[in-house]
Amino acid sequence: MRRLIEKWGETALAALCVLAIIFAALYTRQDDLKRLAARDAAASRDESLTEAREQASFQWPVAGAQAEGFIGAARTDSGLWRFSPYVRFSAVPGQSVLAMAAGTVLRAEDGCLWIDHGNGIEIGYRQLQSLRAAAGQAVTAGQAVGTAGSGGIQVCALRDGKYIDPLKLTE
Repeated sequence: MRRLIEKWGETALAALCVLAIIFAALYTRQDDLKRLAARDAAASRDESLTEAREQASFQWPVAGAQAEGFIGAARTDSGLWRFSPYVRFSAVPGQSVLAMAAGTVLRAEDGCLWIDHGNGIEIGYRQLQSLRAAAGQAVTAGQAVGTAGSGGIQVCALRDGKYIDPLKLTE
């Protein structure tokens, strides 16, 4: 080790230590992402979702839309990873966004709407251009609850407070 220090100098050794720390941090972060993905996969396979689907008929929120798969992790503009539990649906700006099932509106503000569908299932609609429902209002399956913004819409689903893949409800 002494020869290495003499040969490369303390600066090079310090740089190697910093690289080792960065590698360890990145490797640990990958393990965290794998654990998140495994947890999401287990929640998506949960058989109690079958019961929720049978009790309420869930449909897609935008007619004729393309859906990107459930996004469990996404890279931000700064290069960091964050948990992003949503499905993005393509939509024409101003296109009607429909309630996926009957329920009661929990929150409706700032281009975001959350509906409680019972049995621990809540669905959130984000990036709405306008809202057509208010908090406390009962909605029916297929009722227009808002209009899509220019980037389509994002749909999140919670089951007993934990994020699940909203597309699993429509299967």
